[in-house]
Amino acid sequence: MAQGETTVEAIAAAIRQDGLSWTAGETELTALSSAEQHQRLGLIVTPEEMASLVAETARMAAQEGLTVGAAVAAPAAVDWRSGGYVTSIKNQGSCGSCVSFCSCSVIESAVRIKLQNPTFAIDLSEAFMQFCGGGSCNGWGLTSGLSFAQSTGVTDEACMPYQAQNMDCAASRCSDWQSRLTKISSFTGYSTTAARKDAIANIGPVLAGMEVWSDFFAYRGGAPYVKSSAATRLSPPGYHCISVVGYDDSQQCWIIKNSWGTTWGESGFGRIGYGQADLLIDSSWMFYSVDLQVGPVYQYTKVSQVYASRDAQNAWAYLPNLGWRRIQPGSGDGVTNTLAVLTEAVAKNLSVTVLVDGSLIYQAYL
Repeated sequence: MAQGETTVEAIAAAIRQDGLSWTAGETELTALSSAEQHQRLGLIVTPEEMASLVAETARMAAQEGLTVGAAVAAPAAVDWRSGGYVTSIKNQGSCGSCVSFCSCSVIESAVRIKLQNPTFAIDLSEAFMQFCGGGSCNGWGLTSGLSFAQSTGVTDEACMPYQAQNMDCAASRCSDWQSRLTKISSFTGYSTTAARKDAIANIGPVLAGMEVWSDFFAYRGGAPYVKSSAATRLSPPGYHCISVVGYDDSQQCWIIKNSWGTTWGESGFGRIGYGQADLLIDSSWMFYSVDLQVGPVYQYTKVSQVYASRDAQNAWAYLPNLGWRRIQPGSGDGVTNTLAVLTEAVAKNLSVTVLVDGSLIYQAYL
């Protein structure tokens, strides 16, 4: 902890005094100055935008109260990590790119869930989203990354590897970036606690924003984070984007995925207690889920086997990393034509580009 700022020891003492249970300890961020800690955030919210977000959240909460209400019966606990649908922890470094990290994380999980394949290898490029989409190391708006993923899409990490510094989009992205995009079709906000839990339980991890206080940098897990009496507000206030990958009513907490590496929290993940107004996470801002477009396109995929019954509309192909997928009955290219392409790929050991959505194959071409 930088000189003149709240020490880890002072935070630990306050935790004991406050009767809290979480553990404070040294992390990659605790030795940084306040200015350096601010660089590990990156969610930009002006006072005017804050007022607008709060008003919109309240409006949506009133609407959800009418449409969701008692019909929502989400389970008492959900953790998408347990099924393997959450990708690994990353580190944004000294660049205010948290919006792209949480946005890409939510989309990566959405792909695995839609493909029904928790081991599917997907690693999206936070650099492409941040620096080609209009953001910078100075930060970005809460849903700016999702808007860019909807309008343009985001490439894989190998196309534009991340560096914790402002990057030139045109000079840094791969030449075939346009054929390597994963896009979303929409994103949806949720305001009430019931609607938030229902979205997490039935759709998947969601994007969320929060205000970070000084003791949060020292969080090492052990119990859900509850702001201690040693916490001070950052100057200027620090806002951060994280992915909420679950919740647990027995512990009264949200389960989050952060972008500060594995020394923070519980190997990079954390738990945040419900209803802390100072943190804004579940009081002032909505949670956002994403819906994928049909796809994405997986290039250069081998086809191991094909199968077809006498029913002309019942044809299947086995794709490595995806397993058996059915050719969509009534697909635009026709089941017979699509099957012919996949059969040729097997016979000649060729790679094929396949448009897949969930358990269905929509198109295939060599």
